[in-house]
Amino acid sequence: MAEHFLTKTRIDLGRCIEVGGARAVDQYDKLFAALSAKASPDVAKLFAEPLISKGNDQAASTVSWYSDRPGQGVPISKLDPAAQENVAAALRSGLEKIKDLLDDSEVGALAAAALYIGGSGDIWSVDGKPVLVNWGLMPEAGSDAAARGAHYADTLGPYFSMETPPPLTESEQESRRADKVAAVAAATAAATAAAVPSAAGASDTASASEKTASAAASTVKSSGGSGGDIPPDQQTRVRGRVPLIAWLPMVLLLLLFGGVLAWLLTPGNRIFADDGPQPVIADAETLRAAREINRALEQRLADLNVALNGAVCRADGTLLMPDGMTIEGLLPPELEGGPAQGGEIVKGAQTPVLPPAPERVVVAPGDGQITDTARLLEHIDARTAMVLAGTATGVGAGTGFFVGPNLMITNYHVVAGATPDNLFVTNKAMGGLKRAEILKLFGPMREVGADFALLRVEAADQPFYTIRQSDESMRLQSVITAGYPGDVLNTDSAFQALKRGDASAVPGLTVTDGTVNAEQALSATTNAVVHSAPISKGNSGGPLIDMCGRVVGVNTFVVQGPLRNLNFALATDDLLAFLQGTPAQPVVTGEACAPLVARPTPVPAASGQ
Repeated sequence: MAEHFLTKTRIDLGRCIEVGGARAVDQYDKLFAALSAKASPDVAKLFAEPLISKGNDQAASTVSWYSDRPGQGVPISKLDPAAQENVAAALRSGLEKIKDLLDDSEVGALAAAALYIGGSGDIWSVDGKPVLVNWGLMPEAGSDAAARGAHYADTLGPYFSMETPPPLTESEQESRRADKVAAVAAATAAATAAAVPSAAGASDTASASEKTASAAASTVKSSGGSGGDIPPDQQTRVRGRVPLIAWLPMVLLLLLFGGVLAWLLTPGNRIFADDGPQPVIADAETLRAAREINRALEQRLADLNVALNGAVCRADGTLLMPDGMTIEGLLPPELEGGPAQGGEIVKGAQTPVLPPAPERVVVAPGDGQITDTARLLEHIDARTAMVLAGTATGVGAGTGFFVGPNLMITNYHVVAGATPDNLFVTNKAMGGLKRAEILKLFGPMREVGADFALLRVEAADQPFYTIRQSDESMRLQSVITAGYPGDVLNTDSAFQALKRGDASAVPGLTVTDGTVNAEQALSATTNAVVHSAPISKGNSGGPLIDMCGRVVGVNTFVVQGPLRNLNFALATDDLLAFLQGTPAQPVVTGEACAPLVARPTPVPAASGQ
């Protein structure tokens, strides 16, 4: 996943070009892989990676665009003329290679769709390299060839003109292939014809031409359907034709092409190299996860309807649910043994109707004594950190969390390829950058079904998380994600200062909340917690935390669906298996979470009540 946020744009999903029954922007991974293999990785990076957020009746759909290229992105129009020309030259070079792929039966239609951008302002420059956003959109003027041709001429046309617009339909692609074959045939025939007189020598040009014409006439005469002489007017036309031997290269080319086509059509054969191991998470598992989420949401809706119909509002402003508890899962004060006291710490329910406010949730130390507590958000801030990994292609940012005083967990893909002297972590509790080293890796996900890395952080002595491991289901339990998503960092002044070299600048930690929707074995080696707490690029490797402050999963990836995104955290069972045989000795608990909550200050009853 690309890590560097560029911009967010509104998008009309109805304008998105479909290829093979799916929107082109939803097939970014296929486009990137095909362009990387058939052209080059730099050509693939011409197209920004989209993250779509579906709209509703009040809000339009939006797309956040990301790039693998580090640095601040700007529209090319904002560059000075010299910089514009450098970016334009790189764009022309990339488009030249893409044009050669438009006839490709596997990726041609997808590559063509990507060449339709929203407007000329969608050509950006990142680190001096071109990047296209808002790609895969049908022109507002219409979808016919004339409208598309005019739109292409106004957008990417100045960087690479085409006689016809990029072909989207099968008929357009067939016509383009036919034109290309005809052009090759004409060029071959012309070259062969030009070679015949030169072989005879300049002085014998007329004689060679007469002999060629005579031989051609004899050949046609002997093979004619009637067997008679050719009329004079037809003989004149025969003399102007290319000799039959000149067509020999074209015949050989057609035979070769036919043989290759027959080989391709033979079951088990293919022209392109194998893409390597496929992801361990197949569509069937993703569909099963979506169905499980639907069932959880239906149960949640039923519970909320029951609570709404049976809720009672007391005179002091406390809302009691049908089970006699508050909406946050707390018992009324009189059932706790005394009058309500603001700030009094009490135990809550495992699955309340609504989760308690995080600023009132407290976390007890490992001995379970309530007398020594920390607020949940402070607890999370001290144990979660940003991971900065410098590779040969730039610096990427992710998230990690401590499982020991100087030991941190993150994702394999966050630190893969990092050079030894360019791996750092930071958070506000540490006060600045700390150098880290990799102790163990297990990945990548598509090959081994895991995505873990263990780091040792130099000169760190941080508080660390307890890991929850239990066979008891967490469905519908409240959870929190913590991390450093790229779209938030883009507006973080501390992160901008850090990028400029201020090692003391520490970006703020972002937290989101949600509930556990499903717990699934996605494959024989991959177990995951599917949840509704939003995550995005930059959250990778960060903790999924329950309301008791324990880690219940490692946030790793998002699956984009037609209606919503599915957020996946790798299960703690797999994490603990990864940590076996390492210096890490995490604290593990199997207790269910009954959060400690500071009771809100009661509202005085109105007079006369």
